[in-house]
Amino acid sequence: MNKRNIITFLLAIIAMIGQAQEISKAEPTANDYIKLLNKQGYHVYALDLSKLEKDKYLMSPVIQIWSEGKMQQNLMEDWGVAYTNEAPKMTVNLMPKNDTLFVCDFQFDDVCGFGMDLPMPAVKNEADGSEIRNYVCRPFAIQPEWKENELIPIAAYCSSWYYAKDKICCNCDVNEFDKDYLNSTTFRNSPCIYVFGITIKKR
Repeated sequence: MNKRNIITFLLAIIAMIGQAQEISKAEPTANDYIKLLNKQGYHVYALDLSKLEKDKYLMSPVIQIWSEGKMQQNLMEDWGVAYTNEAPKMTVNLMPKNDTLFVCDFQFDDVCGFGMDLPMPAVKNEADGSEIRNYVCRPFAIQPEWKENELIPIAAYCSSWYYAKDKICCNCDVNEFDKDYLNSTTFRNSPCIYVFGITIKKR
């Protein structure tokens, strides 16, 4: 490499170093706002129904309550209302109401929906006797195949649990539940889990 090429190479390196040290203003993205809303307890989960023939299926909301691996209650078991797949997407919205309640809202199209206030039971920290409410939302991996009248889980709202070994309350697990979710750390240990989903059947 001759002297001229060496100088050109060094100048290029200096220019690259100079560029690496620069910063500039960036506009927040929609994803930044989503993260902010999530931290405040606002979550939206959606199902793509666009591949189902329009208006040919009926959907019913499902809310189950689980505790330490066992289902305690199916809140919608006697629910007699079903919604058509008129829209190509449906959503489950979760949001805080106050320190002890949160709101779930199923939206099936621009008009039809269903909502309910749900309690957030506290967890006792057996190490110091304090009570905490620490709930985490986790989505389910949606399986492409489904069966009529069988639960399609969409999201779980999970309480923390007391971890005796370290004498703390924790809520650590996977970012997304798979079809083996009943064997997950959360479902084995959490004293309160709300599972939100739907069932689908042909009209």
